[in-house]
Parts: sequence; C-alpha cells; structure tokens
Amino acid sequence: MAIAELIDNSLQAGATEVRVWVAADERLTTHPIEISVADNGSGMEADTLAKALTFGGSTRFDDRSFLGRYGMGLPNGALSRARCVEVYSWTDERVWMGRLDVDDMVDNGWRTLPPIDEVDAPPFQPASKTGTVVRLLRCDRLEYRRVSTIEKHLTTDLGRIYREFLRAGLILLLNDTPVEPSDPLMLDDAGRAAGARQFGDVLVYRLASDEGEGRIEVRFSELPIERWHSLSASEKRRLGITNAPSVSVLRAGREIDRGWFFMGTKRRQNYDDWWRCEVRFDPVLDESFGITHAKQAISPQQELSDLLSKDLEPIARALNNRVRRRFELIKVSTPLSNAERRAALAEDGLPPLPARSGPMPPDLEHVLAANELTLTRDCPYQLVVGELSTTTAFEAFVQKGRLVVALNSRHPLFRDLYGPLASSEARSDQETATQIALAVLAAARAEWLATRRSERTARHEFRRAWSDVLASFFNAPA
Repeated sequence: MAIAELIDNSLQAGATEVRVWVAADERLTTHPIEISVADNGSGMEADTLAKALTFGGSTRFDDRSFLGRYGMGLPNGALSRARCVEVYSWTDERVWMGRLDVDDMVDNGWRTLPPIDEVDAPPFQPASKTGTVVRLLRCDRLEYRRVSTIEKHLTTDLGRIYREFLRAGLILLLNDTPVEPSDPLMLDDAGRAAGARQFGDVLVYRLASDEGEGRIEVRFSELPIERWHSLSASEKRRLGITNAPSVSVLRAGREIDRGWFFMGTKRRQNYDDWWRCEVRFDPVLDESFGITHAKQAISPQQELSDLLSKDLEPIARALNNRVRRRFELIKVSTPLSNAERRAALAEDGLPPLPARSGPMPPDLEHVLAANELTLTRDCPYQLVVGELSTTTAFEAFVQKGRLVVALNSRHPLFRDLYGPLASSEARSDQETATQIALAVLAAARAEWLATRRSERTARHEFRRAWSDVLASFFNAPA
C-alpha cells in the first residue's frame, strides 16, 4: 500500500508511465532493500516538493476529482517502510531534490525539515521532460526480505489495484517487466486466471450526498467450477481461486478494499470461493463508504449497507446454492464418463449417426457452456448433467456425428434414481448408475436414427410424454 500511495501520486500528476524498481544494495549488511518509483508526470517545483515532503502537507486537500483526496501522504507512506526517502522532481532542465533521513534527523536533532536543493547530477538520467523519482532507501519494515518475493507480491497486488488504469493504457513496469491487469472477477480473457462468466446484470444505484449525486455499480461473476475443481490446492491458491476475498471495492477505478461486504447476515462459506463481486463508486460517496485516510479500507455507513445488502445478500445466497449444486453434479459425473466409454466400444456395430449441421437447442447449448465442453473430444458420445427448462428427463442432439445428451437434474429420473446411485460410495451402485446412463444413451441414439423428420418429431414427442409419465410415477405416494 505504501508503493500504491506513490503510484497514486504519479497518476494524479498525469503520468502515463510509472516504473518501479526493487533492488538490494550489496554494500549494506542491514536493510539492503531499495525501492524506487519513477514517473513521467507533471513534476514539481521546489515549493511544491517542499510541501509534498511535509507531514500532513497536500496540494489536493478535499479534491474529489481523482485519487488524491485521501492517502498516507508521501512522507508517511515512504517512512512507514524505509529509514530514508529521497525525492527528485523536474519540470524543465532543473532537477530538485528533497531528502528525509530518520537517522540523520535523530542524530543531528533537527527540528525542521531539510531544505530542497537543486542537483546538477542526479543518480539517474531523467527519461522524460517532466517527472518525479521517489527512492525508498534502507527499507527496514518490509513484509518480505527477498527481492524476488517482493516482486511477486507487488506484481499481483499492483496488477489488481490498478487493473482499470492498465486496461486503459497505463504503462506500469516492475524491474522493467510490464505489470499486467489482474481481474479478481476472472472475466478478463487476458488475465492469468480467466474463464468466469458474469452472473446477472450490472446493478446500478444512484445515491445523493452533500457533494452531489454519486453512482454505484455492482456486478457478480461465477468461476468455472467444472474446469477448475480438479486443480491442486496449491494451484487454486496461486490462481487466486481459494482463500481469496469475494468482494472487491473500487473508488474512481482504483481498488481500495476487498473482503466480505454488503452481504447482510450471510456468513462466508467455502462455496463462496467460487464467485466474485465488484462494487464501484464515485468519490462523492466517500462519506457513505467510510474511506479511511490511508485509502486502505472502507467502513460503510449503516444506511449504505442496508441499501446494498437488500439486493446483494439474496444474490450471494443464490450463488452459494448454485455452486453447491454444481459440485453435486460434478460428484455424479463418473458413471457418465464410464457410460460414454462403454458405449463407444459398441459403436462400430451400430448404424451410423446422421451428420447434423443445424442449430443446437438453447438448453443444450447452455448446459455445454456451463460444463466448459466444446465437442472436440474423440468419443462419439457426450453425457452431461444440467438444469433444463423442459420437463423431459433428457435432451439430445447430434452434431458432427457425435451424440450429445444432457440429463435433466430437475427430473425425478436424475433426482431420485441416477443421482443417489452415482453419489454412492458402493461400487455396485456406481455400476447401476452407469447402466442407467447407458439406457438413456440407447434411447437417445434410437431417437436420432430416424431418417425422416416426421418420424424424428414423433419420437421427440414420445420422449416428452414418457418423461412426464415417468415423473408422475416417481412422484406418486409410496
């Protein structure tokens, strides 16, 4: 967050390129880490630099237009991690330098801040007409001691905090390596972990404040459980799937906090690892969100929490239930794979399936998308489970010579027969579930062997009628 404070200052100064360096000064045996932040912003004259290095000094007091209203301030942020900070800034050919050294101040008993000096030979070559370089020297309060570890965490955190600015074209480099945007909602195809889908529409709220009307936007995403559930625990942590905050809060496009917010009485559970929420708000609503002076947390007013949680808590509960159901469906998928494999072994002795190039029914398309399947497997059969909008026990379709069958998880055939057997630990129950899946495959295959459209339509209608009668029988009192 101390480095983010310096980057905020760069962005506020109009910088389009920010370079961060982390290195170790081998001449120092204690506190060898040095961190520098350089930008091509507007730079500072001597008097502005003096104010920036003054504790509590600011040129942007109560400025709600961008990032600068809140923050630790340059000296607080820098000296919270280092024993010395040097700032070089230039607006023309003159380079000004200010320095705060805790040890010098104590040893010499200084009661005023050192003066701002003009330097003829700064320890770097300015790469832009205007700009600023901040050097944190003798870093003694770092969370990590190794340069590689600091790089790793800065890359992840800065990519997430400034994801909107990076998408908009900001060049942010860490030791000359570009920092890529990191989307905690995992909707960005360019991210290291992508593949989530937005859940529902973006919710928009307009809230009045003393500074004017502010806008709040909320969106949710679902992670691809079917694709990622089998990853190792360490890989899930590395990708930020598990043990990651569910809610990201952005002020003026910059992440300001993340955690568990606006979810009412719902407590966080393990299933909540598999969805995300993003809350964006305008700076005029700072008081409602309770922004801390360091821009590191929010403490929402009760009125705001009540307003948002009224909508967000039911969505969170619905997503939790969806995740639970999807994991239950994954658990019962083994007999389906066994049925696909066994049916494929008998394929050569059966009449060939027709080639079909027409559009796939929306229900099947939705189920395949939910299961992250693309019909590229060599097996001539594809068995999946999903919630269908129809009352049929299953839906089937032939595409590229492959039979795709979706069991309807809402139908009693799945709910009361196949599902319990497939969930059982007993091998005999698993085998029975496989045989039920084979029976469904056989029925679907026979249906699609009809060559005439009228005959195929009649078989479709028979399947629907059979499904309804079967549901009535299953639902009849015991």
